[in-house]
Amino acid sequence: MKAAVYYQNGGPEVFHYKDVVDPGCGPDEVLIRVEAISVEGGDLVNRELRPLARVPHVAGYQCAGAIIEVGRDVLNRRVGDRVVAVLSWGPHAQYATAPAADTRIIPENLALDTAAAIPVAWGTAYECLFTAGRLKQAETVLIHAGAGALGLASIQLAKRAGARVNNSSLSAWT
Repeated sequence: MKAAVYYQNGGPEVFHYKDVVDPGCGPDEVLIRVEAISVEGGDLVNRELRPLARVPHVAGYQCAGAIIEVGRDVLNRRVGDRVVAVLSWGPHAQYATAPAADTRIIPENLALDTAAAIPVAWGTAYECLFTAGRLKQAETVLIHAGAGALGLASIQLAKRAGARVNNSSLSAWT
């Protein structure tokens, strides 16, 4: 399969588009035909600083696509399911293996490219606002730099919950 790989840490110049061995599918895993990926800030940190999981290291950690194989112990996924997955590494390729528990079914009306960008930004926003922050309706939340994916997700989730949003990046201009 083709994949975005690198052999050492560094800038964008370390990337290569190469043929690598297809991933296998373990008993608790699914094999995904990757149709969309998301490039996140963590991808940049990983490429520049973090030790490589393998050499060549297949880039990325977030993808969406269709399941083409299901491990023997997986009961809640089937071939053809459209899923999004967040992995430790490896989905910037034609195929990616993911623990079935680390995948989420994509609703029929949601495009794969949109779904690929949801888990990290929206999951992080949800965790920060509601799990850690315990944000409630009519409370005020300050969101710094609401222009990136995480900031925009935070603004939208907070507003949907009925909170007042003070966006520091906008308040300087208004």
